[in-house]
Amino acid sequence: MSLAKKGIAKSEETRAKMSVAQGTAIYVYSSDGTTFINSFPSARNAAKFFNSCHSTIKRYALNGKLFQGKWIISTSLITSIGDCSPES
Repeated sequence: MSLAKKGIAKSEETRAKMSVAQGTAIYVYSSDGTTFINSFPSARNAAKFFNSCHSTIKRYALNGKLFQGKWIISTSLITSIGDCSPES
């Protein structure tokens, strides 16, 4: 951010748009990968929801392991059961 823009108050709408633009979308599915549960605009938002750390959310999104033994976390939409593994 440029020095000219620092210190300028931003509306909640503007802050939300900036968050979506800068964050990595996180998608949450059931353990079998067939049911979409929730989506978040960023790993930080997902971490707040799950009472976890954003780096943990990112790690599980990349490694494809079950998060908290219940959920598959992904950075992309799963279109079929075979898509549950992280992208190469």
